[in-house]
Amino acid sequence: MLSSEINGIRIAGISSAIPSTKVESTDYNSVFDEDTVRKTIESTGVLSTYHSVPQQTASDLAYAAAKKLLDKQGINPAEIGILLFISAHHDYIAPATAFVLQKRLGIPTDSIVFDVNQGCSGFVYGLQMGASLLKSSTASKALILLGDSSSRVVSPKDTSRLLFGDSGAAVLLEKTDKDTDNMSFGLKSDGNRFSDIYIPAGGFRHTNLSQDLLMEKDGRERSAYHSHMDGTNVFVFSVTDVPNLVREFMKEKNLSADDVDMLFMHQPNLFIIKNLLRKLKFPKEKAPTTIEKFGNTSGVSIPLTLCDYYGNNNDGVKQLLFLGFGIGLSWGVAYMPVNTSVINPIVMTDEFFEDGLV
Repeated sequence: MLSSEINGIRIAGISSAIPSTKVESTDYNSVFDEDTVRKTIESTGVLSTYHSVPQQTASDLAYAAAKKLLDKQGINPAEIGILLFISAHHDYIAPATAFVLQKRLGIPTDSIVFDVNQGCSGFVYGLQMGASLLKSSTASKALILLGDSSSRVVSPKDTSRLLFGDSGAAVLLEKTDKDTDNMSFGLKSDGNRFSDIYIPAGGFRHTNLSQDLLMEKDGRERSAYHSHMDGTNVFVFSVTDVPNLVREFMKEKNLSADDVDMLFMHQPNLFIIKNLLRKLKFPKEKAPTTIEKFGNTSGVSIPLTLCDYYGNNNDGVKQLLFLGFGIGLSWGVAYMPVNTSVINPIVMTDEFFEDGLV
């Protein structure tokens, strides 16, 4: 485990955004047979997802969340010295989408901006990178943006299409002079399992593969431009490697479940969530879920769940544990105090960056 402690940095705001198009899982009865849909709902817990309009990208949703956050917290974009965009779904091959977001938000040139190609553990990884850069630079504030549009990369013939929704999030970090503002992180990654979750085509390794749907060994049709996942390997990873990291982290930091007010974890599916809580011996009352409302929204699922739970419910300062895991493979855990009054309600938008269209 790569561990780190970062003092004098705190979360000063969190916002999330979703598109307005709600897709009920039962809407897929006309695509797959009703029995298959029913079984998928029962095993995953997903009752609905939200899908972006065709012109809308992951960065559009992240932008909407950022605008809400900056306006609500009364932050001048000129105060932002660090801008990270955490996503596996970028606007272009080049340049980095962070530069587009810098332009749209009015972030000054005296800043550092870049993309991080990360998925379901992106929130935890993003917090660690943003806080580290903030601690070691002259910047006073950092903006961590996350976006996901997984509904675009799942085959229409794949029943996992029921699981994935689109969303965006923004997290504001700022320097403080309080010793109690302390962030603890534990991170791991395993590139040996990179192909357990991946999209083969679209980059420079394969530039001209067919977009035809082909039947694969799991009985589902996909093209090389769709997401491919080894479900068995990912499940084993989720219920073995992930809880092992949490135990290692808790032991190193001398923490118990009693020290944690709430656990906010990535929302892959209800079956994995239940297994994790059982293995970690965390009561379900301490681990809010949104998988039923929004489906799997990759790296945005943690801040989206925070906004769903605390957006209209200021509960003071809480000691929160964050747990992200997925594509890479990568997994990470973080522990820190968060003032829940800076967590905003979820924004709904279908707006997109018209100047970004070709």
